[in-house]
Amino acid sequence: MESNSDQSENAASNVASGRGFSSVATQNLTELRDILAELVFVHGPSEAVSQSEELRAKTLHQIADYLLPRVSNLGAPLLAVVGGSTGSGKSTLVNSLLGEQVSVSGAVRPTTRTPVLAFNPADQTFFDSERVLPELIRVTGQGFAVGGDSSRSDALLMTPHERVPQGLAILDAPDIDSVSDDNRALAGQLLNAADLWIFVTTANRYADALPWDLLTDAGVRNITVCVVLNRVPLGAEKDIVPDLRRLLTEKNLDPALLHVLNETQLSGDKLIPADHVAPLSQWLNELAADATRRQQLAAQTLEGAMRRTTADAGELLAEVQDQESQLAELRKLTSDRFDQALARINEGLDDGSLLRGEILSRWQDFVGAGELLRGIEGAVGRMRDRVSSFFSGRPAATHKVEQAIESGLHTVFIAEITNACHDIDRAWKNTPLGQVLRGELSSPRPAADFNEQAADSIRLWQKDILEMIREEGAGKRKTARMAAFGVNGVAVILMVVVFASTAGLTGLEIGIAGGSAVVGQKLLEAIFGEDAVRRMASRARKMLDTRAKALIANTSEIYTNEIDGHSQPEVVEALNRATESLNSKGARK
Repeated sequence: MESNSDQSENAASNVASGRGFSSVATQNLTELRDILAELVFVHGPSEAVSQSEELRAKTLHQIADYLLPRVSNLGAPLLAVVGGSTGSGKSTLVNSLLGEQVSVSGAVRPTTRTPVLAFNPADQTFFDSERVLPELIRVTGQGFAVGGDSSRSDALLMTPHERVPQGLAILDAPDIDSVSDDNRALAGQLLNAADLWIFVTTANRYADALPWDLLTDAGVRNITVCVVLNRVPLGAEKDIVPDLRRLLTEKNLDPALLHVLNETQLSGDKLIPADHVAPLSQWLNELAADATRRQQLAAQTLEGAMRRTTADAGELLAEVQDQESQLAELRKLTSDRFDQALARINEGLDDGSLLRGEILSRWQDFVGAGELLRGIEGAVGRMRDRVSSFFSGRPAATHKVEQAIESGLHTVFIAEITNACHDIDRAWKNTPLGQVLRGELSSPRPAADFNEQAADSIRLWQKDILEMIREEGAGKRKTARMAAFGVNGVAVILMVVVFASTAGLTGLEIGIAGGSAVVGQKLLEAIFGEDAVRRMASRARKMLDTRAKALIANTSEIYTNEIDGHSQPEVVEALNRATESLNSKGARK
């Protein structure tokens, strides 16, 4: 296994020889940051955020807080973040290194809330700007006595101090196991923004799982970690230190950077005696004084952070591609079921069954089926005369047939589209993503005004037919012929001709409905001509199909709008390109 020092030398050599990071890396990282800012993951109502969303936020912070600032200036002061569990003594250690209280700890947990950044006054310009940790508001003051800033997790307490060596800054972070979600998240964010860690643990808690999850990740990323084993009873280090060194070596962390602080009486200022922290202080001072070594360490951490970010971007890409795939499946499922609803509507309109019941009865009343059937072999002119005199005596018959047709169509539309919604709801409920999106759909489904929508669609179709008949009957001769029946009467006849078929009719129904439809067609042909009637019937059927599709599309939008609202193909494609760019140009594998 390559040692940390060897890797540092290699990384620094890469930078020095021009094989390190460049403006290309800056461009790639900036593009990735902008893409991730637009990326959205779906999560259930019981989740504050999904795991994918947490990774997205973490990657964004890594780019903004560390990668872009460090890529732009490898020689900037190092940021050493002091992290650890609740009560491990982080703030006390920071104060002891500086010889005074700059980071106030207390008995109430979590103790450290607002992170404290201590730096040499000569380096202040590096940290005043938003170059590092741009989302945190800069505040100033003595300790936490800054108008309530001690409770702010969105701020960074700026503390210039002469005891901090130039070229290095020390940041006291919140507890990694804080009871506050915001503090835990901030602790992780700050550790990811560090060039090196000073990780504080105690003799009683050095083997806890959570710290080692973080230390394992640090080893993978090749971050320099100085572990401070605090409050060790005299003599206990003989058993604890060998075990801790073994664990550090296993996690690719340098055991030579372990510092042990025995239990001791704090001073009146609650500081650890200076001789106890002198070895750690000396190591930090020597590191800060050696510009080449600082740059090596920064390059090493940067290499690891770039590798990890590239891997995280690839994982995010895979997650969002999977999400897009699930959305596509929901879209197909929804589209297929509404296509099936349209097919079933067409079956109901084409198999003759619509002419049963009420429509059949009203049609009989309308045309006087028996008389027309007896005269079917007579002249069309005589038929027209008979029907004309029947119409003139029964003016309400036309409206009754229109109402019956409207009611029959309405029943078919409502039943099939409502059943489709119910089936889609059940199908969505049986998929993880569909179950989440289903909870966000507008309710009820179909919409509360669906009955009115269906009725409007049918009335619009009937209006389409009336307009078509007026267009076709524009000639004087046709107008004269139509006058005997009326435009509405001709429209009713055409509607029946559109629906009449013997496919679903038997016995007497064939004789009545089918025969009557033949008579109706002959009457229409006498007015418009055979070719025109065929064209009109076909056009009327297509217009009804268009109205049915529009009604279904309107209902389908309840589902497809929800899918569209979460689908992000352009972002996925851009993320794919950015990830490929990082792999080929900006990442160190």
